[in-house]
Amino acid sequence: MSKPIKGSCLCGTVSFAIEGKIGPVGQCHCSKCRKVSGTDGNAVFYTSVHSFRWLSGEANIASFRVPESDGWTSSFCRTCGSPTPHTDPEEKIYFVPAGLLDDDPGFRGYAAHIFVGSKAPWVCITDDAPQYVEGFGSPMVERERA
Repeated sequence: MSKPIKGSCLCGTVSFAIEGKIGPVGQCHCSKCRKVSGTDGNAVFYTSVHSFRWLSGEANIASFRVPESDGWTSSFCRTCGSPTPHTDPEEKIYFVPAGLLDDDPGFRGYAAHIFVGSKAPWVCITDDAPQYVEGFGSPMVERERA
């Protein structure tokens, strides 16, 4: 069995471990992810609920459900405001903000960029990862030729 990957919020109140397979990291550029992260997007990966466990602070997590958004919810530490992992609606996987990791997960670079059709106008994507207009399965973005 491999060593667990640990992560935590800014103040350290909320912490977790992942023991098992993780999905590739993607960068979401939708307006909600920009607001949650305060940056140009949200680097996130997923793992099975069976691979994820809270080490501390689960009771310190609050959630905000965005009105009129098909259930889009932001979870965060009540103390420091850091985003926290949260499950999908079926509670089968955890979405984990990659910036919370304290340990090296082993991946390098993004597997894909999603919701590029709504990215901030000041963002310039410079890597070679695939770009999707919306989510996975949507049309891919035509790259500009130099």
